[in-house]
Amino acid sequence: MKKSEKILSAILTMGIGIMLIILKGNFIGVLMTVIGACLIALGLMDFWGRLIPPAVVKSVVGIFIIVCGWTVMEAVLYIVAALLLILGILLLYEKIHCKCVIRSWQDLLCDYATPSLYIFMGLLLLFHRRGAVGVILVLVGILAIMQGAILLFKTWREEK
Repeated sequence: MKKSEKILSAILTMGIGIMLIILKGNFIGVLMTVIGACLIALGLMDFWGRLIPPAVVKSVVGIFIIVCGWTVMEAVLYIVAALLLILGILLLYEKIHCKCVIRSWQDLLCDYATPSLYIFMGLLLLFHRRGAVGVILVLVGILAIMQGAILLFKTWREEK
């Protein structure tokens, strides 16, 4: 990845993190509406291009997501919890079995903070889903800001 792409990716990641922290519980509703509207728009574009079957499928899925978004989210939250747990465990396993030399406590914190947060968020989502969504979104926002800052820091560090 080019340096400019890394910087843009870091800034976008931090921007998404800030949006997650600010919007909290409303973020999922906004996201569902945006995804549904985009699918309906894609369906209309396919309809105008005389691609009727894909247009119908995209439009129906878009309407379904707008109308039944929270029902879908209940199932998705279980899947996300499982994926976060798996990702956190795999990242932690990789960090533990890596024969890398840790140069400072900052490097140690950066290496183990992300897997630990993934595992914590997965457990929180799995066992306390109702109250955890707001907390999870704030933690994901913090994690996104951290990831963006780490990427930005590493990009500036490569230059020197």
